[in-house]
Amino acid sequence: MNYEKLPKAISAEELLSTPLPPVKWIIPGLLPAGLALFAGPSKAGKSWLTLWLCLQIAQGNPVWNREIEPRTVLYFSLEDTFNRLQNRIFQLIDGGDAPERLILQTECPSIGQGLEEQVESLIHTYRDVGLIVIDTLQKVRVSDGNGGMYANDYKEAGALKKLADKYGICILLIHHLRKQTASDPFDQISGSTGLMGVADTSWVMQRKRMSQTADILLTGRDMDDRTLHLREENCVWTLEDEETAEEREIKAVPDYLWKAAEYIESVGNWQGTASELLAAAGIENAKPNQFTYNMAKYFDKVFEPKNIRYKTHRKNKVRLLSFYGDDGDGGDDDIDITQLSGWGIPERPTPSSPSSLGALEGSKHGRSVATGQPAEKPTGPAPNPC
Repeated sequence: MNYEKLPKAISAEELLSTPLPPVKWIIPGLLPAGLALFAGPSKAGKSWLTLWLCLQIAQGNPVWNREIEPRTVLYFSLEDTFNRLQNRIFQLIDGGDAPERLILQTECPSIGQGLEEQVESLIHTYRDVGLIVIDTLQKVRVSDGNGGMYANDYKEAGALKKLADKYGICILLIHHLRKQTASDPFDQISGSTGLMGVADTSWVMQRKRMSQTADILLTGRDMDDRTLHLREENCVWTLEDEETAEEREIKAVPDYLWKAAEYIESVGNWQGTASELLAAAGIENAKPNQFTYNMAKYFDKVFEPKNIRYKTHRKNKVRLLSFYGDDGDGGDDDIDITQLSGWGIPERPTPSSPSSLGALEGSKHGRSVATGQPAEKPTGPAPNPC
């Protein structure tokens, strides 16, 4: 199929009727063409991992259970010597053949001072260049003192992205993390958000010093967020496990929520307090406030797939929960808890509320079990105990 080069402006109708090339992957699902950042702590093994990736791609060997199409790789290893690179390659290939398609260089000009021209010259010299690695980004940066950090980051990264897009290749920038921690690991990338703003793909390596394991978090415009769990042995990083962002969120769900959902699913509709639900489901490792908070937070992950809905209502200083199934006819969605007077005290005990007998006895004496005050007279229809 022949693909057309699109004009700078195009109508949506014309865009949708024009065949376009698919995303070009250097490592399927992990590293597409474009500008990529790979940031990690100092001395965490980024260079060893990067060199191994370069060798695999140049040889067309699998990378973390993914088949690789062999491509020429240009590796600007700007913090190493040829002696060091030779020793590392000897160790990584372990007696195997070294690929001719891996081109190594330990010096190059800076961005805006000849780097772009040199990269283009190398692309025209070596056939089928698919990946260019610059290790590290800081070695090719020039601060002219004009503009702020964001503007400089965006300008320099943008110059390299322009090259990547022009030739349909991936330019991978090896970078560092700042020492300050952050709730979002990608906020630890040294510099401003201008770098991630330009990059199509970002990798962040998390590794404790001297540990044999590490995680790589990935995010990008052409891929789903995911985490790779790696283990290092003889300077080679192998994949132990891989999970998407959604799978990572599922793992974060507290076990007691799954147990509560299974209980509600087994008994059907249920009414009562969070404390009553925890007792009925045999959950001992959660506090009521903690349970209700996480129940709302992870509702779409735990309860919704089981077609369980719930509503809350505060009455006599007690937060009451009402769980019910979604039968698809929309009838349950019309329930208004505020009209269910005394619904926390069912007409007969239900298997879902162990304290309902006590509640019933309390109502017989005209007093509320929750408050000890005279019980309010029902002002509406009695609730359905089912």
